[in-house]
Amino acid sequence: MPSLELLRFRPRRSSRRYTAAMSRYGHPLQSLSVTWAARIITQRTLARESTPCRVSVIAVILTVLASCASTPPEPDLTLPSPQTEDTLPIAVEGEELDLVAIEHVTSIALSSSLLHARHERNRLSTSGIDASTLIAIDTRLAWLEGDVDKSATLLDRLAHDNTASIDFVLRDQERHAEAEGNWLEAAEILLAQIARSPERRVEEHTSERLFAYLIRTDEKHIRARLRTTSDAQWRAWLTMNLAYREGGAELERWLSSSPKSLTPAVPHHLTFASDDNTVEHVTLLLPLQGPLSAAGEAVVAGAMDQLYSLFPDPSRRPSLTTIDTQQYPDIASGYQAAIERGSDMVIGPLTKSNVAALADAPNKPVPLITLNQIDGFAADSKTPWLSFSLSPEDEARQTADVAFGQGCRNAIVVAMSSERGQRLLEAFETRWQGHGGSLRGSLIVDDPNTANEPMGKLLGSGSSDQRIRDVERAFDLPVDSRGRGRTDFECIFMLAPDPATARTWRPLLVFHMTGDIPVYATSAVNDGVTDTRNRDLNGVRFIETPAMLPPLSGGRLGRLKALGGDALLLAQRWQQLQHTEQWVIRGQTGVLRRRADGSIERALELSTFDGAEVRRWSLK
Repeated sequence: MPSLELLRFRPRRSSRRYTAAMSRYGHPLQSLSVTWAARIITQRTLARESTPCRVSVIAVILTVLASCASTPPEPDLTLPSPQTEDTLPIAVEGEELDLVAIEHVTSIALSSSLLHARHERNRLSTSGIDASTLIAIDTRLAWLEGDVDKSATLLDRLAHDNTASIDFVLRDQERHAEAEGNWLEAAEILLAQIARSPERRVEEHTSERLFAYLIRTDEKHIRARLRTTSDAQWRAWLTMNLAYREGGAELERWLSSSPKSLTPAVPHHLTFASDDNTVEHVTLLLPLQGPLSAAGEAVVAGAMDQLYSLFPDPSRRPSLTTIDTQQYPDIASGYQAAIERGSDMVIGPLTKSNVAALADAPNKPVPLITLNQIDGFAADSKTPWLSFSLSPEDEARQTADVAFGQGCRNAIVVAMSSERGQRLLEAFETRWQGHGGSLRGSLIVDDPNTANEPMGKLLGSGSSDQRIRDVERAFDLPVDSRGRGRTDFECIFMLAPDPATARTWRPLLVFHMTGDIPVYATSAVNDGVTDTRNRDLNGVRFIETPAMLPPLSGGRLGRLKALGGDALLLAQRWQQLQHTEQWVIRGQTGVLRRRADGSIERALELSTFDGAEVRRWSLK
């Protein structure tokens, strides 16, 4: 029989609609609770006063000001009237869900619009489709609208009224928990699905997915869950994950004493996580002279620290050598020198141009872990190759993931017009729209110092402020009023290239009356230095490399040092990485996994500025 502890539905949680309540009540994910919390609705009001000096024009001024302070025209986004409690369909026990219809309406919402999806849902309702399927469709549409609270409530109701829908409910709850970054909950829901499967038969990738959820979970949350659960299978998976984090020897001890009937079975890739798969000779191919010498030395320092951490016993420690790329006429010659020195693995080169040149070179028999990305990269069987870098495009994509998981559906984005800025914007837009998010506007900035006026126009406050200035000039009267900005977006993506630009843009966003709107950014807004000017970035949510977060202090070169450390870790886990595409490594640069093309994806941690300091954004 499945564990009753695991077969529980997802806790109801408080609303995550983005309103001005954010500034008063804090981040919505801090209010996760197993009890239903009343929806917080707080509307922003704008105090207006006028000081009349000429009685004859008071009525005229008030009339004009009313139009100035009104919300700028927005497109008509009206959806069909939502159902009330009395009009919601009621699921009937035993009804089989029409999965084709559910996916059909979901695809319309993603590819066309929620409005069209609502109309299709209503058409299905009049055609006589069953109530359970309608409720399942409503849960999907509520999620895509950003009403996470309503979606969770409908899923709970569906599972309660029709037990035939439980498998569907658990699958969607798992997806929602994953999107929200609640990895432990996603793992527990997945284990509940496994417990319900006939004879607990599962595919191998399901086991890998369960392991991946746990490896992304903070250790303190795993230990806390261990103290409260009595389910044997769940406890086994939690303790296995803790053993894996301790290293190959501890994992082997756990495997030798673990229950043989573990369900699902231990992921196959763990077979290759043993210390027996040590790479004996690693060579670093880096610039150690010239303008990039500091970067190269930071990578070397990180690799050395990792080597001594992984192999404290000198008798078992692999060889680590360095080759200065500046000492060779081309990168291919440096790579050949590494081969002649008997290298089993080469880490480098560091620059994009050298990576591209090495990709074109023939005869690369020794495996490579390059430290930069090139366009069109794809590893093949002839060239064993991993591409590992601090990719800003990956960060832009993850920023989109985080915001969507936190309930934002309608966004505005601000980016630079540079080549790098356009790459980030394209990566972000593709991921955001793939989730089903909508872009309400974008601003491409040439000069960060001249962004005030175009930002005001983008956010809707500029035209209203201009009308107020016109009134002041026409009637020679001071007007103590501000225009109201647009209200058709719920979050802002600030793709600033550096901290200085971010400190310029953020106050402008506040000035244009978006101070209570969540702002997301990449790690580019943090240079690793404690600076009182960071107070201008208070509340900005950005993803960051773990090595740059407290209690560690990475400094300006902290990410490159972490890159070197994780590159050496990837070298020692080479065999394991070849047998899975799931998340398997908790590194200094993030949680790591190998994509099908051989590139390494990093999952960073959500962080924010608190005064001059950086702190993690807690998921409670």
